Amino acid sequence: MAHLSFRARLFFALLVVSALPLIMVAGAGVWLMNNRPSVDYATVIDPVAKTELELVQQIKNLPMPLEARAAMQHHDSALTRLFGAANVTQHAADRWNGATTAAVGAIAAALVLLVAAFGAILAKQYAAPLNEIVDWTRRIQRHETLPPAPTPSTVPEVVSLQQSLYELQRGLEQARTAELESERLRAFGEVARRVAHEMKNPLTPIRLAVRQLARRAPPEMQVELEVIAAESARLEAMARDFAELGRLPVGIAAPVDLAELLQELLKNTVPDGMGREFQADSGVASIEGHYDPLRRAFSNLIRNAVEACGGHGRIAIRLRHTGNAIAVTLIDNGPGILAERRELIFQPYYSGKADGTGLGLAIVKQTIEQHHGTISVTDTPGGGATFLVQFPV
Repeated sequence: MAHLSFRARLFFALLVVSALPLIMVAGAGVWLMNNRPSVDYATVIDPVAKTELELVQQIKNLPMPLEARAAMQHHDSALTRLFGAANVTQHAADRWNGATTAAVGAIAAALVLLVAAFGAILAKQYAAPLNEIVDWTRRIQRHETLPPAPTPSTVPEVVSLQQSLYELQRGLEQARTAELESERLRAFGEVARRVAHEMKNPLTPIRLAVRQLARRAPPEMQVELEVIAAESARLEAMARDFAELGRLPVGIAAPVDLAELLQELLKNTVPDGMGREFQADSGVASIEGHYDPLRRAFSNLIRNAVEACGGHGRIAIRLRHTGNAIAVTLIDNGPGILAERRELIFQPYYSGKADGTGLGLAIVKQTIEQHHGTISVTDTPGGGATFLVQFPV
């Protein structure tokens, strides 16, 4: 049966499992009916009839009163009727045995056909979705996308298995995407660290030389020297960002009080001309992490919000405990971020600023993910951007 389809094998399995016990029970019933203990009326009645006839013949020749002869004739008639009824009963019992055996056979055959039909329906009902599930597992193995709409099934277990396979594929796709993103970030980080190393070597003497020239140069050269100093400082900051990209946290993780950290950054990073607001749920627990990378990440987020607002407006930070996560929400009322740029802004070397390195938010995302968190951005109602950082607890 190896060459048969799954549906055919399932049908035969159901047929054997269902019909075989039925056939055995029906066969046993027919055998019992044919072999049950019975009374053969001929063996009982015929001797009685023979002896009765002999007795009547003997009595007829004897002298007897009229009343006795009438009683004898009445007895003879009753015995004759009894013998006739016994013969009729014997023939009826024989016919009943044959009819009952045929009826049991017919009922058994009808039940077998009913079981076969029911088995065919079940085989069809189960085979199609199970064949589909087998195909899905092969698609998942080949990293192919599952069909958008499965074959409708009335079997709850099959529907649950289909949903589980969809969730499995989504999880695998997310894991593959995360792995590719992590690998890409590691490659970016390796290149960036090499570039940072090569940049720092000439930048250090250049900045020293600029400082010495600034002390001795005539006034008419100060503007040019200031430009060189500013640009070399920007290159130095860029080299630091390059060095940070892809770097893993150093040291042992320790409890980090997010409320204290965020309040301190909000106070020291947001200029006095801007409004600032901080809200935190009572009893929000600390997270296990590395203080310096987390400080740099949230400092970058707040500085970006300040720059987006142009040094005006308002920045609010809310610290919440939501279910199994600690959520940090940073809200500004700047120009906001276009929907098509919300995923790009976290990619290395992508920047919407003319003098940006495109590494700030990439490093922020890297740091958050190294702490098993997530970061996303949406619109702020009324204008602006809202960054949401979540850490599992």
